[in-house]
Amino acid sequence: MPVFSDALLAALNAPQREAVITTEGPLLVLAGAGSGKTRVITTRIAYLIEKQAAAPESILAVTFTNKAAEEMRVRVGELVGQEKAKKVTISTFHSFCLQVLRRDIGHLGRRRNFTIYTENDARILLRRVTDELGTEESERYSPARFHQAISLRKNHGGKAPAISRAVRISAADEKYESRLSHVYESYQSALQAANSLDFDDLLLFTHELWQRFPEVLESVQRQFRYVMVDEYQDTNRLQYELLRMLTAAHRNLCVVGDDDQSIYSWRGAAPRNILDFEKDFSEARVIALEQNYRSTGVILAAANGVIGNNRERREKKLWTSRGAGRLCDLFIVGDEEEEAREARRWLEHIVRSTKAAWRDFAVLYRSNMQSRPFELAFREAGIPYKVFGGQDFFERAEVKDLISYLKLLANPRDEAAFLRIVNMPRRGIGDSVLHQAHEVCRTEGCSLSKALFVLLERGQTPSRSEGGIRRFLYMLQDFRKRYKENGHGLRETTEALIRAIGYAEEVERVSKTPEQAQARLQNLDVVLQALSRYVEEAACPSLSGFLDQTHLDNASMEERNHYETDDQVSLMTIHSAKGLEFPFVFIVGLEDGCLPHEQSMKEGGIEEERRLFYVALTRGQRHVTLFQALSRMRHGKERECKPSRFLTEIPAELLRMHGCAAPQMMSRG
Repeated sequence: MPVFSDALLAALNAPQREAVITTEGPLLVLAGAGSGKTRVITTRIAYLIEKQAAAPESILAVTFTNKAAEEMRVRVGELVGQEKAKKVTISTFHSFCLQVLRRDIGHLGRRRNFTIYTENDARILLRRVTDELGTEESERYSPARFHQAISLRKNHGGKAPAISRAVRISAADEKYESRLSHVYESYQSALQAANSLDFDDLLLFTHELWQRFPEVLESVQRQFRYVMVDEYQDTNRLQYELLRMLTAAHRNLCVVGDDDQSIYSWRGAAPRNILDFEKDFSEARVIALEQNYRSTGVILAAANGVIGNNRERREKKLWTSRGAGRLCDLFIVGDEEEEAREARRWLEHIVRSTKAAWRDFAVLYRSNMQSRPFELAFREAGIPYKVFGGQDFFERAEVKDLISYLKLLANPRDEAAFLRIVNMPRRGIGDSVLHQAHEVCRTEGCSLSKALFVLLERGQTPSRSEGGIRRFLYMLQDFRKRYKENGHGLRETTEALIRAIGYAEEVERVSKTPEQAQARLQNLDVVLQALSRYVEEAACPSLSGFLDQTHLDNASMEERNHYETDDQVSLMTIHSAKGLEFPFVFIVGLEDGCLPHEQSMKEGGIEEERRLFYVALTRGQRHVTLFQALSRMRHGKERECKPSRFLTEIPAELLRMHGCAAPQMMSRG
């Protein structure tokens, strides 16, 4: 039953309430950290439905992660009832564009059963493209560099910004710059041949579709009269263009964000989108949410003191009614080993003093390479911990194998999937046969699977390979038919597929120990469980639908509920911590060259590094502890470190100093 009532509005503070009831025209909600923005967005959706009588189908809410979208769906359901909530479109940008393209990509001459290439798939394809440039082995190109530059180009709407700025390489390194356009075109052609899109293409092709076919855009405009965007500071220029096109007719665009938390320029985010909102929408209203419900007064005063040094920002100042809280503790230690030991001792002290759980703590650092000393120190002390930002669940070999089988069954032209599983398990299909198949693909424009059929018909396959090729191709035909006929039996069909290819036996054969084999097979069980959940939740389940969901989900399956269930200390980069909160936060590596990062110091990226530190500070609820080392190993050598310039921006009266160098820090100007 819906529970929306006027009491919900009365419970909001004045700026929150104003943001909820301002429903017509462009609206910018400047939502500081911990200011209740999700509550505002979900209450606004409920207000539109219950008070303004807006059809749920006319509302679109866009955010950046599936986890955030799911949280919104749950909260809206609690306010207006699940039946109405299901009719509201709440999704990520990429998921929304995928829905558009699944329906209308045919206008662009592309097949609707395209598959989505992951970042790893894209880099494998780029390796093939760059290898065809014909250079010497010593001059091989980095697919990662090209991939980042191509991604940035797409996020600018297909235009080509300088690759040196895109990937932060030296200006003298011109070989990438000179070949970017050629590689870009070759890469896009290879994607088309594989009937695939990468993640950036989901946005780019939607933009092209709406530009070239106004009737398609008009249909979407008529459907969505109210559009809301969360984390607007993280939008790139292409996402801004999509929003502008979508809302051109009615201008009912509500964007919620905080320019002080814009930390993703390296992947195309444009802070100017939020800074220039009133220039682009002259009639816009601007409402600032400055009351923080998360952190203590000391934490907010420290954060305000730091971020106030940025010039490119909208003026705002967080405040709280929760009280001052404890001063921030700053530990000055000798090196990274002592930093980890001191952090461990301090964490254990807090646990003894407050009875806090392990899950209440997060250790935040600028770079993943900083986690190692903490892992060793915590392991020695028996402190349970979880490192975030390591190998993604979908990048584990057995999971990639199974997903590749599913992708090839959904899209026979998926070249990356085909090449991964054609000999997994081993079938004796050698490189010479695959080279022949590639030539057939080029001359006849067919898939690799079809090319193998052609080679069989021509009698051009070695006799030792023929049996393996036939069994492989006929198995693909059989299971492609099974998946099409039984969308509700996806798990059962996949279990049959695993048996048919003898994958369990192959895992046992290649694993070093029975325990390793068991762990790998358990990862396949996680995929099977996800299939079951998908079938239960989907209105019309299909193999393509499941693959869309898994590739667009930013959180790996096994980590999704970590914060709610596992009693472990979280070790993660500050970027990974965005959107999270913890009672006790440790921020480590506070030296110039570490935070701010050395590369950013060279290239004038200090303001974004300062925003990153601001984000780290505002993750803390009860207390923040800071760590600065006097020396640190860099490139195999121990080097003296200078304190982070950001430490000097925290008012001295907010810090309690620990360590031999505390007097020097206390005497700073």
